[in-house]
Amino acid sequence: MRSLIVALALVLVGTTPAQACPAVIKGNGSKLHPEGVAYDRAHGRFVVGSVVHGTVSTVERDGQAKTLVDDPALITTMGLAVRAGRLYVINGDVGISKKSSPATLKKTAGLGIYNAWTGKKIAYYDLGALDPSREHFGNDVAVAPDGTAYVTDSYSGAIYKVKNKAEVFFRDDRLLPAGRGNGANGIVRLPNGDLLIAHSSGRALYKLSNNVLTQVTTDAPIGAPDGLLIDNGQLLAIDNTAANRVISLKSTDNWTTAKVTKSVPWTDKAPTTMAKSPCGVYVLSGRLDQLNPGTDEFWLRRW
Repeated sequence: MRSLIVALALVLVGTTPAQACPAVIKGNGSKLHPEGVAYDRAHGRFVVGSVVHGTVSTVERDGQAKTLVDDPALITTMGLAVRAGRLYVINGDVGISKKSSPATLKKTAGLGIYNAWTGKKIAYYDLGALDPSREHFGNDVAVAPDGTAYVTDSYSGAIYKVKNKAEVFFRDDRLLPAGRGNGANGIVRLPNGDLLIAHSSGRALYKLSNNVLTQVTTDAPIGAPDGLLIDNGQLLAIDNTAANRVISLKSTDNWTTAKVTKSVPWTDKAPTTMAKSPCGVYVLSGRLDQLNPGTDEFWLRRW
């Protein structure tokens, strides 16, 4: 009955189900190279960041990117989340932005909060300032139902917590980079409040529960995990290695251990993360493999 109602509604507005849920959205924006994506359910559109311009843009079915947030404080926009009309944006600087400078390079971890419809700034938190003695790279964010944000820092080993004020929620040297590459990367919050954290260079997945960090034991290699997403009880993860794949994992013991249930080599090069929409999960490829000389295209492909 529900499917009949949905189909009828689509006919009334002149949209077929295939048009409403495209398998692929070919994005277009002036050398945006987005690394982060979120879906804004209230307004029926994706939002993407830009490692080059430090902006946030909206993307609808036609794929055309339109600038929503252009805040001078944002250098490279990384992880994004939308909750209760607010857009959460993670700020960092690894030297690939047009706004990069010696004063901000490897010293930037920030959280900007904006009106998800207008792009107007609500607040900005300088997380790197909580520990100026360390290098910083703000990477991803997970937002609890009450609006509390948890932010990863790929260089400092810190997980920040922001709820009206910013604080270092947790720090552990196991979350520092293991050689070259990023340390703590993607992050998701489980329904019980625990956090799952991807460690890219360490090729590991960690659980943070009651201020205790433990590595999740997996039955197969997970590569270098980047973006994470919880979907119907399973964990989706981007393997940011030459394997260029998306994997799914399931756990029956509250993420003490996990089993890789699916591994899909991805069609588009250099995927980074995902967002869940009413049409399902879409995987973002911002074509970071083409930063030099750059390209206007990016891809959102349904999982």
